[in-house]
Amino acid sequence: MIINNIDTLFEVNTSESYNKEMYFFDNHLIIPYINLEIFDISSQSTTLKKSDKLDFSYLIFKDVKEIFWKYAVNDKVNHMKLIFDKFYDEAGYSTDHIEAINIFTDHYGFDFEIRFKEQYLYFSEDVGIKNGALNYWTPIELPNFKRDMNEKEVQSFFAKDHVPPDTLNLVGARHFSMLKTLDF
Repeated sequence: MIINNIDTLFEVNTSESYNKEMYFFDNHLIIPYINLEIFDISSQSTTLKKSDKLDFSYLIFKDVKEIFWKYAVNDKVNHMKLIFDKFYDEAGYSTDHIEAINIFTDHYGFDFEIRFKEQYLYFSEDVGIKNGALNYWTPIELPNFKRDMNEKEVQSFFAKDHVPPDTLNLVGARHFSMLKTLDF
């Protein structure tokens, strides 16, 4: 199911979410997430409610104009910026701040600022949902939490060829091979 942030207003919390890669096609961005939390949602037409955490989902940003991110390595803060269009009118663009934790590398804790026109949330009809302050999806072993997700399913979810056809269509890509990985 794809939810458009224009028709159904939603806010998500990415601070306790996990991801591995970010993909883009033209100036559209696709970010796979595990444990994405719904902060708020304004529609009764979905099964989602406030504080739901989704096992597997995607945030999609269309017509991205720029991405700014920072991350720390060995206590040194690094800054990166990707500009898709230097000559754009400010009208009609929104800014969102998200976080990303790459669970398979030593570099994690990325903070992103994204300028975009449209935002979407994709999740499958059989999405796993947990609700409540201490209910999390845990894809890796952590000091205080045990893994509660199948390791092969987690690895498969983050593979580029796992991006759902509906999501590819939304960004105009005909095949997953058209997606590029955003390098950190």
